[in-house]
Amino acid sequence: MTETPHIEDAPESALPRLLVEPPWAVPGKTTEPAVLKLRRIKDPTVLRWAPGQRDEWLDHPYKYGERMPGDTDWGEVAELFAGDGALDLLKRDKKRFETLFVGLVMQAPLELGEKLLADERYWDPFVRFWNLGADRGAVARHGTAAYPLVMHQVKKQKWSVYALVPFLDHAVAQAMIKDFDPSPTSFRGNEAQESWYALHGVDAVRLTIPDALRKPGPKRELAEAAVRHVAERHGDEMLVEAARHFGDEAVEAISALRTDPLDRYPDPLPDVPEGWDPERLPRILMRGREQALPASATRHFITMLSISDTWKPYPAVPHVAEHLDPASLAEFVWELYRADRHPKLWASPGVQHALFHMSDDRNADRLAPIVARWSKAYVWEAGGASALNLFTRLGTDSALRHLHHLARKAQDPARIRRNAQSGLDRIAKERGLTSEQLADRLVPGLGLDPEGSMTLDYGPRRFVVGFDEQLKPFVTDEDGKPRKTLPKPGVKDDDTLAPVAYKRFADLKKEARTVAADQIKRLERAMVTGRSWTPEEFRAIFVGHPLMCHIARRLVWSAGEAAFRVAEDRSLADVHDDEFTLPPDARVTLPHPILLGADAVAAWAPVLADYEILQPFPQLGRPAHTLADDERDADRLTRFEGRTAHFGRFLGMTSRGWELGEKETGGFRRQVNLMTPDDRHVMVAFEPGIRVMDPEEYAEQTIQYVMLMTGRYSGKALPFGALDQVTASEVIAELTRVTG
Repeated sequence: MTETPHIEDAPESALPRLLVEPPWAVPGKTTEPAVLKLRRIKDPTVLRWAPGQRDEWLDHPYKYGERMPGDTDWGEVAELFAGDGALDLLKRDKKRFETLFVGLVMQAPLELGEKLLADERYWDPFVRFWNLGADRGAVARHGTAAYPLVMHQVKKQKWSVYALVPFLDHAVAQAMIKDFDPSPTSFRGNEAQESWYALHGVDAVRLTIPDALRKPGPKRELAEAAVRHVAERHGDEMLVEAARHFGDEAVEAISALRTDPLDRYPDPLPDVPEGWDPERLPRILMRGREQALPASATRHFITMLSISDTWKPYPAVPHVAEHLDPASLAEFVWELYRADRHPKLWASPGVQHALFHMSDDRNADRLAPIVARWSKAYVWEAGGASALNLFTRLGTDSALRHLHHLARKAQDPARIRRNAQSGLDRIAKERGLTSEQLADRLVPGLGLDPEGSMTLDYGPRRFVVGFDEQLKPFVTDEDGKPRKTLPKPGVKDDDTLAPVAYKRFADLKKEARTVAADQIKRLERAMVTGRSWTPEEFRAIFVGHPLMCHIARRLVWSAGEAAFRVAEDRSLADVHDDEFTLPPDARVTLPHPILLGADAVAAWAPVLADYEILQPFPQLGRPAHTLADDERDADRLTRFEGRTAHFGRFLGMTSRGWELGEKETGGFRRQVNLMTPDDRHVMVAFEPGIRVMDPEEYAEQTIQYVMLMTGRYSGKALPFGALDQVTASEVIAELTRVTG
């Protein structure tokens, strides 16, 4: 815990008023609800349309279905529904039944459609229609004639209340209240209610008030939530105007409702956990860092967080946070998280909100390894995927590096990895980049200077550290004399500087190993998938990067037909060691040997050997395979059929981009699949299959066939000649490796 000595508590006059006297501490405030028994309004049903709404709804059925032909005999169709023929059709062909029903309602003469809408035999089937626009289309074309059917639908599945938006009466108000979702974290929201109140205004609120002032219970809670919702969007004046219909007592009662968001807190307030005692947590400083929050104000702030939801905090929280020092607030929030003990969630809702909105890169550094270790079960049970919001909201390079790591390395693949990658994809799109381009820009420089080195200060002596072309660390003293390693701090070294510098070198080596391993895999994948970079990107991402330049020096690159390498001084050189200039409009790639060609591979190999360059992954020495002439027109690679291999070799394919097939009857997996960069599907089927519970039961597996298809689920065969040269070579190389 970080101590902040010699900083005085801020006086009340310097504090946000809400931290001195929050609403629950104001003397004389009462939370007793006023209860009135008001007569419900029984006015006739009214139909209103927002501008353009009716025309929009007329097209709704055709978002999910097709129009009937213009020459349809509607009289014949109407006779089918008037008798029992349509009910028989429903049993045989539900889709055809639905198409005819919607056509009769939307395209036939009005009187035929209205007669069908009034036939109660078809109301229950209507509720189960897959055409989700049928109800709105019926309302748009037939108005109040569709009202009974839509009301029936709402009673069966309340989420269909949106079709009632143009209607206004007591029954509609009851449906809107019943379907209202008071949760601030609702993913569904209250779109229908918002539209209904916006369209009908005071008239709609007037129909809601009797339930908002009735005796306490679930219905009152929903009605109160609805009128608060209206107040937030349209102001308290609309509530007061609606209440005047019922008299002064109703006006007074509706005014006393806690429609002010600041007055919406639990009564009684929840008990604050013992670990959240201000005395046990770091002090929060005011902006300017000259004064601190007193314990009483901190306690109020903690209470505000305790009654906050993850996505919708108590309204005072963001206002108060603006007055607080961000660094001390982030430290406070982290310690609050550490002290948190929610029985079900990975963190209490208010703590989650604070972590997402009040953290800094240091908190991201702390949380990332914790999230990476969460099991699949824990993530599911504790809602752990929401923790990724800390990294996406921060959006700094450091936070996004953690997100990138989680997308590849987190223990839970189903939610953490998948959601982390989705977050990266979204951020990349917002920045006008692909996910791979974003990943390029997130490679850390590790604090190294442009030359790829760092000076570590021991006080009386200093050392320069860096990495060679194989990313092995080196150390020199101030005079440039090489040392085997960085010495441990001695008695003459500074007690503070030296231990920090020594630890920094240990961390640097570990970070460099991790970065190098990740980037080498990315570059190998880039070679296989044919990624390319502009000259500007190439210079910034590889040549000018203090770490990536070492990896780039050990590879052969190409620009168009010309191949080149990155020399020791970061200049570019061709195979003859002459200076190479990148054409400004070139695309730089990492050429696969099958694209370089045998002659170029043979020419480049001695160049790298002369400079004692070991490639980070097989490039020049990579096997290059081609399809035989008869294989180009075939959708199966018969050369591998009948070959056997240990099941472990098939499992090993998954580390190189292949995926095991779905579990089949008996718990067997009988396929490995590869999705190519252009979404072609290579399937390798083997027998008897790997039994998930006991793989050793059938250790030897025999390849039945190797097949190419147009897509993952298409099932449509494709000749192997449709694959590009590199992908074909890699598939053959992989199967050759597996079968020995």
